[in-house]
Amino acid sequence: MENHASSAPNVADFVIHKVLDTFEYSDRGTVVTMVDPQGARIRLHVTIVTGELLCEHIAEALEQRYGK
Repeated sequence: MENHASSAPNVADFVIHKVLDTFEYSDRGTVVTMVDPQGARIRLHVTIVTGELLCEHIAEALEQRYGK
């Protein structure tokens, strides 16, 4: 995994091993629970706009890595 710590100060890496099948909704959008390889969990609260932006960033990164 690349180290981008120098480009973004105060950033902690959370490597996602699994996304749980439980999806919740909140007043702000949706909640997704992710698990790292050691079993630590994080609940990600995302607005619709932020979720769409996140999808775009992931898709762009995958296209750059593997092509279209």
